[in-house]
Amino acid sequence: MKKIIKISTVASAVAFTLASGIVSAESAAGYMKINELKVLSEGKGASKTLDFELRVDAPIPVDGKSGAFGYAALTDSGNNIMVAVTHLPIDDSSHEDPVTGFHTHVLDLKTPTSACQGASFEVDLENSGKNSAFDSDYKWKVDGNRITVDNVPVADLGDAGVEAVVSFTLKPVLDANNKPTNLCVTVVDKA
Repeated sequence: MKKIIKISTVASAVAFTLASGIVSAESAAGYMKINELKVLSEGKGASKTLDFELRVDAPIPVDGKSGAFGYAALTDSGNNIMVAVTHLPIDDSSHEDPVTGFHTHVLDLKTPTSACQGASFEVDLENSGKNSAFDSDYKWKVDGNRITVDNVPVADLGDAGVEAVVSFTLKPVLDANNKPTNLCVTVVDKA
């Protein structure tokens, strides 16, 4: 049974997309199955921050060898979402852990293009790269079956509330130089 503590109501186009684009969580690895969530906001105005704690059914792999996956706080109808993700060997952050590959970003999502057919979303690489919070260095920690991300400035998320929290897999489409041209996001579970 999932336990959700303090989260905004899902009431947008993101909710519809999530409802229609989720992979069966029953067949997913335990570290992709969300069972408890805490999202807390602290402070006011420009100093308002978000703390995020997620528990899943099994230990989160931190060996850097378990594929591209992560967890996201969806905000602002798919714009300015905060993700904690690992996708070695792609290096797109100056703050990624060299062993686990985990790091954080603030990204924008879009409807999947033909390169991401069957995915729930596609990362809008152009607009995400323009966001000053793209290469964020938020404090994160993986401890067994729990991941936390603390002190995320709400202003980085477009001052939006959290609409949903998801686990996802990421499928990069690479060019001849092994640089991503498309990042396909498939939602596995949501809270």
